[in-house]
Amino acid sequence: MTILQEIRADKEIQVLQEKLYEATGEKLLFNLDCYFGVEDFKEHLKQCVEKGKIFLRPCDRQAYHRFDGINKDTDTTTH
Repeated sequence: MTILQEIRADKEIQVLQEKLYEATGEKLLFNLDCYFGVEDFKEHLKQCVEKGKIFLRPCDRQAYHRFDGINKDTDTTTH
């Protein structure tokens, strides 16, 4: 079973996704770069439901900005 199949089959995740969607109008999407597995995703989803909003965890911020420094030396806007 793939991770996405496991997420779709997990009833608790489905209920949490529904609650979060009711509160925010958005779903929390699974990204392999941001989570260590299904249980980590589920824990973040629970936290989002408790807060009533989707928020970035510190490790999410690191993943989001992981490529920020790649183009520093090849900036073509000044050439």
